Amino acid sequence: MGRRVAREELFRLIFECELINEKSDIIFNQYLKRDEIIEDKNALSFVEKYMRGITQNEGLIIETITSNLTGWSFERIGTVEKALLKIAVYEILVEKMPYEIVINEAVEIAKVYGDEKSADFINGVLAKIVN
Repeated sequence: MGRRVAREELFRLIFECELINEKSDIIFNQYLKRDEIIEDKNALSFVEKYMRGITQNEGLIIETITSNLTGWSFERIGTVEKALLKIAVYEILVEKMPYEIVINEAVEIAKVYGDEKSADFINGVLAKIVN
């Protein structure tokens, strides 16, 4: 199972957290009880690590996103975009993943789950963050 599939699963869980305003540890524990859980142990570890990391670094993540928005407040951003930006900013700042890969993955997921402007918005905010 590729990292893209794990990222998409992570996105869906972070999206769920944002949508119902619930803590990620509660959502992750509920996820573990579902039938459609990722069976690949490495992918599951990736999702768990990132969910914990995003929660532990949420203040830094939101502050970074907010300070790089022009004409937007964090609260106005759509749920898809919030979830993708949180994941991408975490990967760039904390996990030190190459930003080119992170931005590409976030944009590709935005094309699937967001509206026609989501990918451009995500790309613009992340480009501003890494510059």
